[in-house]
Amino acid sequence: MTIILVTGGNRGIGNAIVQAVGTRVRDVTILVGCRSLERAEELKGLGVPAKLEPLEITITDDASIRAAVQIVETKYGKLDVLINNAGSVSLPKSDDLTELRENWAQGFDCLVTSQVLVTKAFLPLLRKAEWGRVIMISSARGSLSRNKSIEMPPTQHWVYNCSKAALNLVTIEFRNAEFREVANEMDRITFWAASPGHCKTAFNNFRGFKDPLEGAEVTARLLESRRFEIPSGTFWEFEQGNFQQVPW
Repeated sequence: MTIILVTGGNRGIGNAIVQAVGTRVRDVTILVGCRSLERAEELKGLGVPAKLEPLEITITDDASIRAAVQIVETKYGKLDVLINNAGSVSLPKSDDLTELRENWAQGFDCLVTSQVLVTKAFLPLLRKAEWGRVIMISSARGSLSRNKSIEMPPTQHWVYNCSKAALNLVTIEFRNAEFREVANEMDRITFWAASPGHCKTAFNNFRGFKDPLEGAEVTARLLESRRFEIPSGTFWEFEQGNFQQVPW
């Protein structure tokens, strides 16, 4: 049985990932990470064939992270896949320096620091899996190449863009650290970054042009891949029918 944890799995892209993976990947139990067990009620009626289990976890709360790790360790003894999806950011209310500093600090704490801490906390359980995998839900907005070439339309969320660029580097750093940890042997844990694309979610007031299930396609394809088929430390998307790498 493959044990998969999707943080922020009860809403938006995370919920779509639960549906896509739970429908297409066989013999899995999906731990649906949410900030309160009451929110797990939203999972009813999805019609997903996989076994779904709610797991209370607030990624910005260290005690909550530790408690979630303990639950997974006690109940399952391992974690095969960690999908770091949870995260939020808000627009600054003004150009006041204090407000801007707080806005940036909160954004990076949620979208970068918390992703690092959740991953580090679950690493021991990922190492107990036959093939541990970590997928960082990033964004093509974090691609330096695309932003430099002005491929992207203007954005109001500078914090979001910059945090996703940082998360991409975090993905590479985790991959490099794991490679060194095993003394240059084949990776025990594979690390990927994935961009769902511009999806219709509450984050953008449903102004995206893709359905969240379309955005979940990239994650499903990564998890359907065979071991060593897709290199660790790479960045992927599924756009206009193409499953392809995103330039850093």
